[in-house]
Amino acid sequence: MLGTQFARRTEDVSALIAAFGVPLMVLGGAFLPISLFPESLLDIARFNPIYHMTEALTNALLNPDNPLGESGSHFWFLLIFATAMVGLGWLSYRRMLILERQL
Repeated sequence: MLGTQFARRTEDVSALIAAFGVPLMVLGGAFLPISLFPESLLDIARFNPIYHMTEALTNALLNPDNPLGESGSHFWFLLIFATAMVGLGWLSYRRMLILERQL
C-alpha cells in the first residue's frame, strides 16, 4: 500500500517495498531480539506487524500444545492487519493504475 502511494510507476513499487521493509524487519525483531531496544522503540514496535508475527511464531514454537495461548492477541492483530492491508492495497493499486493511464 505504501509503495503505491509514493511510486510514480508500477515498476517503482518493488524498490519502495524494500526501503520500508528492511527497517520494519529490524524493528520487528527479525534480526535482533526486541528486548535489546529502548522503551521508545518498543512502543513503536507494537504497531509493527513483523513484531507480532515473530512473537506469535516464537510462542507457537515454544508451546506446541497450545500455540495460540499467549499469542492470541498477536494472531488477531495480524488477521485484522492483513484484512485491512489487502483492502487498502487493492484500492491503492487501482488508483495508481488509473493515474498511470492518464499520463
